[in-house]
Amino acid sequence: MTRLKTEWIDYMLDGMTDYNNSLKTKTGFDLAGLTMDTFGIPKERYDRLAGSLLISAVPVTQGEGIIGSFSDSVAAIVRSMGFRAYVSEDTDVEGIYGSILMDADVIYMADDTRYLAFSRDNGSFGENNYATALGFIMVLKAMMKKAGLDISKEKILVIGNGLVGEEAVQILLNHGIDFDMYDKDPKAVEAFKDLDTGKYTLSSPDEIKNYRFILDFTNEGGWLKDEMLAEDVIYASPGVPLSLDEKAAERLQNTAVYDNLEIGTAMMLGEILKTMP
Repeated sequence: MTRLKTEWIDYMLDGMTDYNNSLKTKTGFDLAGLTMDTFGIPKERYDRLAGSLLISAVPVTQGEGIIGSFSDSVAAIVRSMGFRAYVSEDTDVEGIYGSILMDADVIYMADDTRYLAFSRDNGSFGENNYATALGFIMVLKAMMKKAGLDISKEKILVIGNGLVGEEAVQILLNHGIDFDMYDKDPKAVEAFKDLDTGKYTLSSPDEIKNYRFILDFTNEGGWLKDEMLAEDVIYASPGVPLSLDEKAAERLQNTAVYDNLEIGTAMMLGEILKTMP
């Protein structure tokens, strides 16, 4: 996972109501609704699980160490979805052990490489790279639907063929969604071509303006300038950091969804909930 910075996620500690309201305005779903829609979970079952499960976020000190506010932000996201969640007092294995003693049903944890949630009950898990790719595809689909458009009948541009972009490519291929690819790194584009998909790969960022629907999985802040984007673009991105420059972010405030942690975290929980009766 891209290593987050404390200043990118501090707002989540007391800003989840505003976040969910904004997401619902743009997509028709808050995080709970997006999770139910993505995984086909009936509201009655979702509400029952939300009332019965306890979620733990365990800080991990491995590698570069703990990112300030990370575990607290994870707990805040999960609580905003209607679940009970807390941050373990201890870190690492001791934190996992304490979560087991507290009868936590689902445990979240992340190091410099991987962000996981797993169920103690049935061993199911959610992995952030896949969950983030799936979540933002579903967000783009929902925004397009609000605009009266069907994602299965349109051409999507995927920007960035890194860890999350690769997951997105597989999901789109599996669902028969038409898309093209752009990555500034020729090696990443070659990796995409090696899949033998027959999809078009852009030779220049100037071509981005030809696409109205964009999934952006790059991790360089401010490189995507307003003049590089179509007038009526609909845009979804994990935003770690946000690719849009200030002018683009201002113009697209009603037609773009991006966040640093929320959607991926919600989809990770959804991967587990779908396995529960």
